[in-house]
Amino acid sequence: MNPNLYFLAGVVVLAIVIYLSRERFAPQFLDNSQERKTVAVEDSSYEQHTNHMNHAPANMGPIAGMQTPFQVNQYKAYVP
Repeated sequence: MNPNLYFLAGVVVLAIVIYLSRERFAPQFLDNSQERKTVAVEDSSYEQHTNHMNHAPANMGPIAGMQTPFQVNQYKAYVP
């Protein structure tokens, strides 16, 4: 036989072995959380659902120190 036929037969056998040994699709491992969120807001998508956690209010007490003329956003700077 021609060596090219041996090579072609080997490639075909290799392709069949690789195709038969591949891992099968397992639908139970799919992440459906986005689909559940989509169904939950299908009537109105104006609601915002985030994973933001509201922190418990903390009583910091009075600020100690002297106020400076510097400010970052709405917060005044204090020097102890």
